[in-house]
Amino acid sequence: MAEDNDPTKKFLDATQSYQTRLQHLWKTVFKKVASYLKSLVAFITKVTKAAAQLAMTMGKAVVDKVMRAGKLVEQLISKIPQLIKAAMKLGRKIIDLIKKAADPNKIIGTLKKLFTRYVKMLREIFGEISQLVKQLDVLGTLLGIVNSFKKVLQLMFAWIADVTKANDAVVRAKRMLQKAIKEMKKEVKEAEKLRKEVMKLKVAA
Repeated sequence: MAEDNDPTKKFLDATQSYQTRLQHLWKTVFKKVASYLKSLVAFITKVTKAAAQLAMTMGKAVVDKVMRAGKLVEQLISKIPQLIKAAMKLGRKIIDLIKKAADPNKIIGTLKKLFTRYVKMLREIFGEISQLVKQLDVLGTLLGIVNSFKKVLQLMFAWIADVTKANDAVVRAKRMLQKAIKEMKKEVKEAEKLRKEVMKLKVAA
């Protein structure tokens, strides 16, 4: 079928474009983010082990917030790459479906289901990355509080000096993620528009 008359062509092109974005997120962005945040995770682990003693100086509320935000960041660092890989797998399925179709009109029903799921996954990834940035913001503020107690706390915990490295890691990771969000926001909006378009396609009788 001529490309001009192929109702699936724009969805193939879009999916291939989104796959490139997801590949970049997985192979470049999140590998670097995970590397940056190793020092943060190590610091949070030490804070958790010394929580009771730290609470006597900084207050239980601050220590609890550091641990809670740190746990969420760890979970998201692990979860987001898994979501990206799952979305890429589905994206490859969509691309194969369209490319192998002898008659594009015969795959409309399946394409609707798969593309709708794909867009939902893109939105979820975007939402989770946004949540990760939010938690890093929270941690940045909290680490600033920890840093204000550094001189006192170093008398008991030499490792508290690592708060500087942890905060630097937060800043670097957040900067990279904010750039990714900015680039992805337009694509997610476009994908939602295409989802509405694919739902309007008529299924072959």
